[in-house]
Amino acid sequence: MKSAAETGYCFNIRRLRLQEKLVLLRYDPIAKQRVLFTEKRKIRSV
Repeated sequence: MKSAAETGYCFNIRRLRLQEKLVLLRYDPIAKQRVLFTEKRKIRSV
């Protein structure tokens, strides 16, 4: 998941394969605030 603040900060998270792409509100340590994180692409297999 990538930060919507365009800081380049990202993290990985697990979810069910059949769900829609995730959008979460989490803390971005580079921007030093809570921002939206969006799933850019689905990981093929985990």
